[in-house]
Amino acid sequence: MNKRIMLVEDDEKYALNLREALIEAGYEVTYMNTPIKAVAEFTKKNYDLVISDFCMEEMDGVKLLTILKEIKPQLRSIILTAFPEEEVELEAITISVDHYLSKDKSLTIMIKYIQQLLMKENTTNQMSSYGLTSTIERISVDTQSRIVEKENQIVPLTKKEYDLLVLFLTNKGMALSREEIAEKLWSNDIENIDLRVIDGHIKRLRSKLSLFSISSVRGYGYKWSE
Repeated sequence: MNKRIMLVEDDEKYALNLREALIEAGYEVTYMNTPIKAVAEFTKKNYDLVISDFCMEEMDGVKLLTILKEIKPQLRSIILTAFPEEEVELEAITISVDHYLSKDKSLTIMIKYIQQLLMKENTTNQMSSYGLTSTIERISVDTQSRIVEKENQIVPLTKKEYDLLVLFLTNKGMALSREEIAEKLWSNDIENIDLRVIDGHIKRLRSKLSLFSISSVRGYGYKWSE
């Protein structure tokens, strides 16, 4: 299977040129023009590499990759910038970004960096294939195989229960309204969803995994407190 790359860049012209070069090089490329969209999309597929612009409106590339690396610690990553700064490069090194590259490099050079990076053996991935974890609940989620373990025991979940768990683990500490949950997990038929259905799914998820971290937010929704 081709390596899968996510490209996060708000300069559409630059992004489309780089995307075309990556596709010609044999990679599968998903292009996101905002960091928020990138975070939401990242939980749906297993990406081998994320390439992010540094300077973006919603959040900078270092913050974005910090979030994504919490979801998948072994993620390969590159930050692009039109204006290289030592301070930013130090931040990138601190969160283990693989490359901090200037956009003035030719596409030929850029592709070479990417090819060499993706050829490296990912030793971190050999140590742990888990993409999401909860230390408090002793839960690990392999987002590639969709396997959920509680205290090293596999727990079978329905598709909706799994999707709910991933949503909460991706948004730890954030209050999610029932409407938000419905929009993310029932997007095709949200208008016909009785929001009480969400309560039922969460109740079953709590029971199956003996969860204490999902708390109700009165009159609003739910939050994973950790």
